[in-house]
Amino acid sequence: MYTLALDFGSTNFKYLILKVSENEKETNIEVFGKGRDVVTDFALFISNILKQYSIEEKDVDKIIATGTGSSYLENNFHNIEIVKVDEFNAIAYGGLILSRLEKANVVSIGTGTTIVYSDLKIVKRIGGTGLGGGTLVGLGSAILSDIGNKEREITNFKTLIDMAKLGDKSNVDLMIGDINKGSIGNMTSDITAANFAATNKKANKYDHISAALNMILENISLLVKAVCNDEPVVYIGTMVSDEYVRECLYNIADYTGSKIMFVDDSEYAIVIGAWEYYLLNIRKNY
Repeated sequence: MYTLALDFGSTNFKYLILKVSENEKETNIEVFGKGRDVVTDFALFISNILKQYSIEEKDVDKIIATGTGSSYLENNFHNIEIVKVDEFNAIAYGGLILSRLEKANVVSIGTGTTIVYSDLKIVKRIGGTGLGGGTLVGLGSAILSDIGNKEREITNFKTLIDMAKLGDKSNVDLMIGDINKGSIGNMTSDITAANFAATNKKANKYDHISAALNMILENISLLVKAVCNDEPVVYIGTMVSDEYVRECLYNIADYTGSKIMFVDDSEYAIVIGAWEYYLLNIRKNY
């Protein structure tokens, strides 16, 4: 039998196909397929994915669903039971299972950002912000709005991150070094004094996008420092699967003093967390 685990994000959709076989002694589970897509028709998506992996609908035991979009689903689909997992639980379990930590602050950067603390016994949302990948896409689209329709059409966050790598945020941001000779306390000359405030400098589109990405990551990092306890901080989400974004967050953490880490498969952390939460907290009660 197969189980589908789905994460309905605000802008992206991730899935895992799990092949489950059981006997009297044990249950064996293997990841049969995974991917991401933009879904506008749930029934058509399920039909297409089953066709892609040559799976019969009758062989699907359950659908495990999480994310904001899962709230719109019924409790079954074509006689397949849909089990919904609270997104905060999925975030917490995904971050802890992939990091192999017993307790941590898990920061999920998606369209916006959510911060959850958990030790697998308790799951508590401790903060969040509207800043995230969606912000980068929105600001990036605005920045590029005067350079032609062709480039506007490709303003997804991965394209924008690649553009940010070519830019210099210091041509857009007012830096400590611009307003003070030397450091101010522990703030060195390369620390941002004011985002997008260097109006007397010449900057190109890459500089502006670099500054936009920096503004988002800096403010998420400052919020993390403000609300998190001394436990490690685990970042998850599609955006943080990019090495450049990780490097930026590491650099900011050096300044804030946060202990941060990243995990493999961070893009699929929430859907993995939904499956793990189902296994550990729901399935045993059936």
